[in-house]
Amino acid sequence: MNSRRKIWTALSLLLIVAFVASVRLRLRSIPLERDEGEYAYAGQLILQGVPPYQLVYNMKMPGIYAAYALLMAVFGQTTEGIREGFILVNCGAIVLMYFVGRRFLPTAGAVAASAAYALMSLAPGVQGFNAHATHFVVVAALGAILLLLRAQERGRLAGYFWSGTLFGAAFLMKQPGGAFAFFGASVIAWAAWRRTTHDWRADGRRLALYAAGVAAPIVLTCLVMWLAGVWDKFWWWTVTYARTHATALAWKYGKLRLADFFKQLSGESVFWWLALAGLIPALAVKGRADEKFFFLSLLFFSIAAVCPTLNFTAHYFVLMLPIIALLAARLFIPAAEWVASRAPGPARCAPWIAFGLACGWMIWFYFGAFFLWTPENVADRLYHVNNFQVYPEVADYIKSHSAPGATLAVLGSEPEVPFLARRRSVTGYIYMYDLVQDQPFRERMEKEMIGEVEHGQPDYIVFVSMTTSWLPFPKKYFDEILDWLERYTDRDYVPCGVVTFQPNQYFWGADCLRSVPIGHRFVTIFQRKPGLPKSGT
Repeated sequence: MNSRRKIWTALSLLLIVAFVASVRLRLRSIPLERDEGEYAYAGQLILQGVPPYQLVYNMKMPGIYAAYALLMAVFGQTTEGIREGFILVNCGAIVLMYFVGRRFLPTAGAVAASAAYALMSLAPGVQGFNAHATHFVVVAALGAILLLLRAQERGRLAGYFWSGTLFGAAFLMKQPGGAFAFFGASVIAWAAWRRTTHDWRADGRRLALYAAGVAAPIVLTCLVMWLAGVWDKFWWWTVTYARTHATALAWKYGKLRLADFFKQLSGESVFWWLALAGLIPALAVKGRADEKFFFLSLLFFSIAAVCPTLNFTAHYFVLMLPIIALLAARLFIPAAEWVASRAPGPARCAPWIAFGLACGWMIWFYFGAFFLWTPENVADRLYHVNNFQVYPEVADYIKSHSAPGATLAVLGSEPEVPFLARRRSVTGYIYMYDLVQDQPFRERMEKEMIGEVEHGQPDYIVFVSMTTSWLPFPKKYFDEILDWLERYTDRDYVPCGVVTFQPNQYFWGADCLRSVPIGHRFVTIFQRKPGLPKSGT
């Protein structure tokens, strides 16, 4: 690559990164949603010296908690700090996308793949404004892929180990990231099979080093959990119960969620169509067997990463964006090669100008969200069902009306509240879904949650009356918890605040219930009765 082309490539990548960073920076105050709240609260506890699974129960792996803790240690324990740190993660993936793409595409194609990934990762269709764990999986997986390809090119055995460690890190960010470790193994096996002279001992060393690399961060994490005294809870939640959770949703419901995802794709759908068309030249090209295998294998394992629970939540599809971006860019390679052999200088850019128009279409489609709407407007449009924008107000009230050592319990799946309030939850059940759905451990979980709340005697209880914060199925389990909550709060608590949704209205004080038009969607904040002694005092 000549120096002029290097300069244009660097400027193009800088422009892509600057665009994404500026949009994310402008919208950094959009309220956290549930998953972000979970990661932030667990990360906050880590910074306080509390290991994962001790005060936070969930089936996710602890890598994302550690990543959030690191971001907050640098950028601050605020919504804005999390989003500012996340800019580095997202932009890192964009740059890595170029270097991975450059292994199979010309320079312009690799830049196009980076641009496509950048825009799709920002799109509301995959909840792109939020710092989901899937983005952390992608940056680790892309780094691992790049190291693996370089190790194969240069014949350095150490590269196989370090590639494996990053694939292991991808798994620790979120279990579906483990699919990419199998992708890496497939690439190594394919290279071994393709060699004209087989050296099984050398190939075995490569695969063994790779496997050791994958295992290293996982084993280290297990050791840390054991030393921290949370091994039993860690294993139960991330293996025993995760297995039950992963098989809870039947395909008849999963296919409806899958259809819903593709129905709600908007401006970014252009890249999915381009990727679908890009499969044709990727497979039809003569020769290039390694390239064909790479694309097909990455596509297969990317789909596998999205499918384990059949839940098909929008941000799960972030795991597919790298291969979608590569295939979308790959579509334009034959046209670029044909034009380059026949057209004069400036006309050779025509295929990439067409790709640029696709990027421009998506930017135009989301122009309001990217450039015009305030963070409050964007939140209203993104969160019109969940109303996450009310919880910072709830957290601020609790924070300003309680001592730093005060505690709370959130009856609802809103872990962003204890994080924003900087008050610990007396129960590790920060999600209510598993307590009100028909699964083998439901009764045990309900009893444990109730016992932790009653024993912990929180200073505040936040009850969220919203279907999406519970997803009760069947409803009788929700009614059981509601009956207990009513008896418990009537005895020991007084209401001190009510929030109603659409429009979002806030009512504070001892007489908050008198003038509130309560419907079926509201939040009630209870305060422990003044002077009521704690157990043991």
